[in-house]
Parts: sequence; structure tokens; C-alpha cells
Amino acid sequence: DDMMMHRRVFLRRAGYGMAVACAAALLPLRAPALTTDEATEFVRGTIEEVAALLDDSGDSADKAERLRAIMKNRAAMPQIARFVAGPAWRGMSDSQQTRFVEAFTRFVSAVYAGKFEEYSGEAKKEDLFRIEGVVDAGRKGMLVQTSIMRVGEPPVAVEWLVTDRPGRTVIADIVIEGISLLVTQREEIGSMLDSRGGDVDKLISDLGSA
Repeated sequence: DDMMMHRRVFLRRAGYGMAVACAAALLPLRAPALTTDEATEFVRGTIEEVAALLDDSGDSADKAERLRAIMKNRAAMPQIARFVAGPAWRGMSDSQQTRFVEAFTRFVSAVYAGKFEEYSGEAKKEDLFRIEGVVDAGRKGMLVQTSIMRVGEPPVAVEWLVTDRPGRTVIADIVIEGISLLVTQREEIGSMLDSRGGDVDKLISDLGSA
């Protein structure tokens, strides 16, 4: 079991470069204008919004809804949703694609609201994330490197792929401890679709109500 777990982690990490390349291919080509400082400040602003959400005393459903708004505003959700849908995307009607993007955004915001809730006991939310540096990833964008600082625990490495290729600055992927949101969600959505016999409408309905 441990061997299988390590193999899955290895495959996810190995697939990260391909995921980033594929996600970048879904974004329109344009002259790169994003600077390292702009990418860093964009991530800093995103972190401040997430920290404010964590500091709030609202329930999980409310926090998931607020995180969904942050993701729609700050992440390339249409392109991310298209990537995680995989081959099924090409078979969707325009209406199904629109509904899938919305349902997936709702689903993944609930998932990450739960992940961030794991740090709800940390003392200072404003100090939860520490920006470590930024790497120019060429036409893919800028990879802003941060750490989640935990009391009595090793820090957790979180990288944010930031791009301005859609015509505005957005986050194209989040990588936690070397494991990409794009890769994990593509795997999960593919498995969910398979378990529903390839029924896209059923998948959309279930994602929207998750």
C-alpha cells in the first residue's frame, strides 16, 4: 500500500510539468508583460484575501462561497476547468461547458475551503503564508514560491503559477508539496465521470451539489 501511494505521488509530480505545459497551451498567446514583482504582489493580495476568510467566524459553507468568489476573480477557472475535464470537454455542448465550469468552480472551492480550514487553529492568519521567492517560467508565467507556516510542524511548500496571458493577471495552478491542483483534479474528475458511466450531465449535477 505504501509503495502504491508513493508511486501515485511520483506520477503526480512527474505529471506536473506536463500539466503546466498543457494548461499554458489552453491560454491565448500574447506578448509576456508580467513582471516578477507584479506576480508576487498578485499572490500577496490573494493570500491576504484567503487569510481574511480564515479569520472570519463564518461556517464552512459560507467560507466555501467566499473562496469561490476569490477563485473566480483571481484564477483562470475556465481554462483550469477545460484542462481537468480532459477529453470529455470536446464532447460537451456549449451549455454543458458553461455549466461544467461553474459546477467545477463550486466543487473545487469547497475542497480547498476544507484544506484551508485545517489551519483554522493557527494563531496569526496574516503570518500563515510566507513568500519565499519567484521563478520566471517563461511563456507559462511566473511561479511564486510560498510556505504555509504551522505551529510545531514543518512548513508546507505552496507554489502559485501566475500568468497574464488571458488578458488579465490570474492564477493558472496551485502546487502543494509538489502536487498540482491541475493534476489531482483531472484525475478526480476523470474518475468521477467514469463512475457515472460517462454521463456529463450527471457529473455536472453532482459537482454543483457537492
